[in-house]
Amino acid sequence: HCIDNGPVESFQGFIKDMAKVLFGKAHTYEEAAEIIYRTYEYYIYKYPQKRFHGKTAYQVRQEALAADTPEQYPIAPNRRIERFWEKIEKSKATGTSTTIKTRPNRIDLAW
Repeated sequence: HCIDNGPVESFQGFIKDMAKVLFGKAHTYEEAAEIIYRTYEYYIYKYPQKRFHGKTAYQVRQEALAADTPEQYPIAPNRRIERFWEKIEKSKATGTSTTIKTRPNRIDLAW
């Protein structure tokens, strides 16, 4: 339950959901590889993003390469992460230890 890994996990979950909707279930390794490739291709070239004001990632990239000063698309603040770091900074300032709630380790024996 690492807070630094959250954005990557979220993005991978989003891509996985998108792949299921666009292409369904893969039955072979080759099908899975093709679905992953086509999903990323769709995400980059065809998926309009709210954060980019309806542009695709490819359009934003092309505009950035052509511009002297590329347009900025800041990431919206995540209040949960901000509170986490505020708690860490507060404990550093006061010299007290802080307990960070985590899930217990789980051992999955089903390989």
